[in-house]
Amino acid sequence: MDFVSRVRDSAPIGNQFELFWLGQAGFVCKTAKGKLIAIDPYFSDYVQRLLPAEGLGFKRLSPPLCRADDLLFDALLISHEHADHFDADAMPAMLKNERAHVYTNKVVYAELQGMGIPEARLRLLEKGRSLPLWDELTLTAVDCDHGALAPEALGFLLDFSFAKIYYAGDTAYSPDRLQAAIDARPEVAILPINGAYGNLNGVTASQYAALLGAKVCIPCHFWTFPLHHGDPQEIIEHLPEIAQDCALRLLCQGEGFLYDGIVGADSISALNT
Repeated sequence: MDFVSRVRDSAPIGNQFELFWLGQAGFVCKTAKGKLIAIDPYFSDYVQRLLPAEGLGFKRLSPPLCRADDLLFDALLISHEHADHFDADAMPAMLKNERAHVYTNKVVYAELQGMGIPEARLRLLEKGRSLPLWDELTLTAVDCDHGALAPEALGFLLDFSFAKIYYAGDTAYSPDRLQAAIDARPEVAILPINGAYGNLNGVTASQYAALLGAKVCIPCHFWTFPLHHGDPQEIIEHLPEIAQDCALRLLCQGEGFLYDGIVGADSISALNT
């Protein structure tokens, strides 16, 4: 089954949602009411086009799973302006679907305005502010520490009432800056592990997962570009030691993870097998 069919046929019910890894830092979330959310989707070769001086350093090594307009998203969450998170080349195709709205920081908001995207399609997010995404889900923008590279970068908390997904975005291990996410105690934590540009690596991601009290950790931000580094073996080795109550869900590109609202000892054992 191809990726588009897999997402379309996904049918979470009740206290469920399904997450699919697009590669890099991109995810698709399907809700029990059939809403489709894209988080930092990267479909094009925008990074290499934008940074030709880096040569093969930002050559895309993993092909996109589908075209940018193959899936009809209801919401596009863009954490910050870096080209591997804000795919400006793919944005017009994703927004051909008129029901899609973009939720993002002020830097990306301004860039989209400059691209001619109507303000009615844009939602400006501020750290610490929450807003409902339909009646099944609340979105909260939280702080992250991407340093001087992107001081307005965001993390996202998606609260389904029965469980929370925390998307850390690009962040260093800075617990003082990340307290809002830690206080939220998310069940599922999506964390970068590339260890470059100030980001978490496998060890610090494990430490952070323990602080969050997450039941499931999904690593991302590795193996798309040569210069981004990232070694998933690092988190494979360290997460069970540092965050004993957290299950590692290492997804391959296009794989889904169905959360059913209950992650107990048996589920953790199965996930870590």
